[in-house]
Amino acid sequence: MKFTMLIIVFFLSIAIPANAESTRWYSYEDGMLTAGSTEKPVIIDFYADWCPPCVAMEEETYPDTRVVSEMRDFVAIKVDTQKRIDIESKYGIAYYPTVVFLDSKGKEVSRHIGYLGPQEMVDEIKQSRVKVPKETPGFEAMAVLLVLILLHRKFKG
Repeated sequence: MKFTMLIIVFFLSIAIPANAESTRWYSYEDGMLTAGSTEKPVIIDFYADWCPPCVAMEEETYPDTRVVSEMRDFVAIKVDTQKRIDIESKYGIAYYPTVVFLDSKGKEVSRHIGYLGPQEMVDEIKQSRVKVPKETPGFEAMAVLLVLILLHRKFKG
């Protein structure tokens, strides 16, 4: 009996990798705070428990290693539209599933309505990365310098 249990445990340890990664999902408020503090873009998954394509994405798409890998650079937020109608309304969600991509400041850059399989989700994530605005290094310093120059000119003469 003990030998049989050892064999089962051995095969389970091979079949289920110990270092299997998964995506950390945040509530809306916690996710938006995290995005702001880490300056990461956001993926919001709007779903309903009764929605078959939503359940399929939960079971097939999000656990896929390719999707998990692509989502590392994002803050992932799940919104149960049956419980958070306020957020559903804020983003104008009418169909499920809907995936909304935001920049780190909360501005929408793109969205997809409907089921996404793993490869389609990877493609959507990659496309949203292109749309997320990149700030030029030193932009803030240049803006401050420009304001100072303009103020100097205004008060100089």
